[in-house]
Amino acid sequence: MTHMKKILLTIAIILPLAGVAQQDEKRTALPIIRTSEKALPIFEDGAGKPTGWWIINPKIRPDIYETSAKKLFFMNEKRDTLSFNIERGGVYDFIILQNGCDTAYTRIKWITDNPLEEPAEDFCRRSPSGMLSRKQAEFDIDALVYTFSEVHPNMFYECGQAEFMEAVNRVKNNLPDSLNRVQLYKEVAPLVAMLGDGHSNLGFPLNDLFTKELLRLPLFVDIDLHNYDITTKACIDSIIPRGSQILSINGVDSRTMLEHMMQYVSGERYFFRLARVNEGFTALFELLYAADSYKVEYRESESKKRKTVTLLPAKYEEISKRLPYQKQQKQKTEDYSFTIDKKQNVAIMDFRRFNNPGKMRAFADSMFTCMRHEGIGNLIIDIRKNGGGNSAVGDELFRYISPVPFKQMSKAFVRITPTTRRLAKIKDRHPGLYHYDNSQDLTLPLTPEEGRFTGNVYLLTSHQTFSSAGSFAWAFKAFGMGTIVGEETGGMNVCFGDILPYKLPVSGLVCSISYKRFWQYDADEKNIHGAIPDYQVPQAKAMEKALKLARRK
Repeated sequence: MTHMKKILLTIAIILPLAGVAQQDEKRTALPIIRTSEKALPIFEDGAGKPTGWWIINPKIRPDIYETSAKKLFFMNEKRDTLSFNIERGGVYDFIILQNGCDTAYTRIKWITDNPLEEPAEDFCRRSPSGMLSRKQAEFDIDALVYTFSEVHPNMFYECGQAEFMEAVNRVKNNLPDSLNRVQLYKEVAPLVAMLGDGHSNLGFPLNDLFTKELLRLPLFVDIDLHNYDITTKACIDSIIPRGSQILSINGVDSRTMLEHMMQYVSGERYFFRLARVNEGFTALFELLYAADSYKVEYRESESKKRKTVTLLPAKYEEISKRLPYQKQQKQKTEDYSFTIDKKQNVAIMDFRRFNNPGKMRAFADSMFTCMRHEGIGNLIIDIRKNGGGNSAVGDELFRYISPVPFKQMSKAFVRITPTTRRLAKIKDRHPGLYHYDNSQDLTLPLTPEEGRFTGNVYLLTSHQTFSSAGSFAWAFKAFGMGTIVGEETGGMNVCFGDILPYKLPVSGLVCSISYKRFWQYDADEKNIHGAIPDYQVPQAKAMEKALKLARRK
């Protein structure tokens, strides 16, 4: 602090004053500094001259000095000092003994320079029921906007600042007097989605909404990402047959439903956001359309006749018992695995996550060694369900399949602020703007003698292929490593990424925030898109198409 701020408490703790200074001093056993002056100089964070003056007032007990400094000391006229190391949230009591008789009970209290980053603990305390007050909700929204503005490389790249702030103010003005975390999510998630960054998301508070006692829609669906049809995957007691097209629920047509849900998911492209709606349909439907009963209009597969039925909500346990099929227990899916079909002369690699470069190095060596041993001439790499991770994993695999030196990211832009440093725990970079150009720094692949695969490689992609998986697909095509089959990737050739987690101070809702911008190799800022397949087919037919291509070779 550059100046001293004195706060007089109107509600103070009043202790006996006159004639009991020595008794009070002994009773408290607090640190003491003595003076005959009316004020003491304060020195904060190594300052060589006073940063403020503390006016002594024995009548205020405690007399509180608020500071955001990490270190400070008081000095009397004899140059005696009383020093404190201040920690976040710290409170430190001491005594100023004035003229040998007047005891000034004094307190140092830590505060933050920026309450949006470090609010007071008392303010963050929610009601016993977990409800937030309107002021607390407003604070969380302000803190979210502030943190995005401090961390994101270009928060208004897709959405204009004026439009965004108008939306923020509209949300704040319409808040109820109290609300829970789910209600706050409902208000705030569309604000984050407005930014158009697939890496920046507000996490859905699933555990808050989907309790064991919740009565929910007894229907599970799939969304066709091409024609936007909602089809039945499973329904309680098979009331609505599998594969039936859902036309409306409680009078809301399916297209309107999807458009409403799209407001809550982040992404650069419409089809990618729709894929995320497909993944989160159950949660979004409960958030937006929960009711006491559901009048469902549908049309069975291969039929033009419209039918209507009323479904009653039920607990998940009851729904599971009455589904037309017993859900199999989910098995843990490996990050990457492979199978060999000697008859078709093909190896199929199921690549789900970009995780652990060291593990991929060992995996790739094992897979290609096995392929050589079996004489396999075709490799299909399936990243249709891959949402990304550590791009270094892709480099390990590229070393075995790239015919030329390669590079995934050629340029990057990073904006470092004090907030970024705190969230990312960065210590070696000062705040500023950092530009990196590594376009000439290519990675050498293995030689055929070292184990590089020289057969045919096919890469399966979908609209859900995102982040590092999207970058992988782009470099795969840019450096001529093989043939891409499927759909344009959800990950763009110029994109934001590398996320930092941020927890809203009061509600505890968690969001991810991009803090870098990347340009994939030879990407054009004026032509931003995903990796375009050589053979564009619906992702469900991509494997079949790749196998046909492999048989031709």
